[in-house]
Amino acid sequence: MALLLMDDEDDDRKHFNYEKIVEQQNLSKKKKKLLMKRKELLEDDFQVNVADTRFQALYTSHLFNLDPSDPNFKKTKAVEKILEEKARRREQKEQSLTKAKEIQENEIGKKGNLTKKSVDPTLSMLIKSVKNKTEQFQARKKQKIK
Repeated sequence: MALLLMDDEDDDRKHFNYEKIVEQQNLSKKKKKLLMKRKELLEDDFQVNVADTRFQALYTSHLFNLDPSDPNFKKTKAVEKILEEKARRREQKEQSLTKAKEIQENEIGKKGNLTKKSVDPTLSMLIKSVKNKTEQFQARKKQKIK
């Protein structure tokens, strides 16, 4: 209730108007210079905290991807920062996966040199059976062609 009755003491607060910011970002250089002379150009001083944990899904979930090909997509400084952060995190993830894969391959290589893998006898019999049947099939196919 106190907030409703409170006077406008803090008039130095700026309100965020997304449409005006996007509109002015898409102006030509001449129009921007003209507005700067008149001091009517709004500056996009909105800062995005890309490290905020509340917005982790923006970087991890496919449901929150930003689509630059969408007609409603507006490229602002904040959106650029989000896209850069997403690319940086994706690159870090790929690097960590390749490092983990290299470590795993090294461990397997060391273990593989020490012990020879034993093949299940039933599996080896199955392989031999399949090879024999394919050879017989190929032989019958050649006889029919001649």
